[in-house]
Amino acid sequence: MTLFRGAALALALMAPWGWAPAAHAESAAQLEPVAVQASPTCGGSVSAEAQVTPVQVDDRVEDGVRVAIHYDAGIYDGSCTLTVTANWTNLDTGGSGSGDITAVSTIDGHYGFIGYANATFETGEGTIVITVSSHPGAEMRITT
Repeated sequence: MTLFRGAALALALMAPWGWAPAAHAESAAQLEPVAVQASPTCGGSVSAEAQVTPVQVDDRVEDGVRVAIHYDAGIYDGSCTLTVTANWTNLDTGGSGSGDITAVSTIDGHYGFIGYANATFETGEGTIVITVSSHPGAEMRITT
């Protein structure tokens, strides 16, 4: 009877671990705002984010990443354009690619001069490292 109680106790102590969720992969990442000077009359700040997204390729859906920038041109009387280059590398497959993302700030009475733009990349499944030219030395890492 004591052996049975010991086995039951061991099972009871181990049971919660059997139901524990698997390790969580990051499906989104972001970079905090940094100062940028898009042109002599357009300054401000830009932040970036990346997230896992499905990508339509012909008649099928593939794994991909959406990279977005949020451009705040600060105080300016007009429109400012900021272009950053997004680079991605799939650490599992060795695949890579890049593309430009251009945000045009427009006046928003409440928030000032803001712009938003994004691009989607077919990256395949794996761990993806994304860098954007506005944030030298920084990276976003997500898993598709």
